[in-house]
Amino acid sequence: MLRRVILGTILGALAAFAWAYVSWSAVRLYDWAVQPLPTANELAPQIARAVPRDGAYAFPALDMDAVRAMPDAERAAAVAAWRQESERGPVGLLLVREHGRDPISVQRYLTAFGYMAFSAFLMSTLMAGMRCPSWAGRWVIGIVIALFAAMAANGPGLAWFQLPARWVYAGIADTFLTWTVATAVIAAVVRPKQS
Repeated sequence: MLRRVILGTILGALAAFAWAYVSWSAVRLYDWAVQPLPTANELAPQIARAVPRDGAYAFPALDMDAVRAMPDAERAAAVAAWRQESERGPVGLLLVREHGRDPISVQRYLTAFGYMAFSAFLMSTLMAGMRCPSWAGRWVIGIVIALFAAMAANGPGLAWFQLPARWVYAGIADTFLTWTVATAVIAAVVRPKQS
């Protein structure tokens, strides 16, 4: 069974990686969700000066340490002001890396493949423990797991971070389709032992 799990991991990761390539390059799913920032040349130097280090920055935002230290009335006023700013907009989540990286480096592809291989290993391990004898049955279970992962990983961003719906829906679709394809391969390779 271990041999099948290893084979499922490798083939599943290759299938996931192949779909990711199709998704980004042929289907261009994220072109629908992400547009170039129109004033990037002017904003990039300002962002570099404004943020202290790599990280995720929300705006408008509350400094929760400062808010906790405030007296009750001041805290209520700060929260009310934050809510008004959030309702007025713009609202955003800025992901910043101070030093750039090659967007198509071998390291990036290897890192992505590593994550996909680990995910494929988890799916292969789940398949190995199933008692379902049919490929279709294992694949359907894998599809349900893929849908769960897509919704659980991407959906909350729409509510909590007010991420644009297109970005969230593209993430849901991409995760679901990636693991639906990979699970089809894994379900074919990782079959339960015949008793």
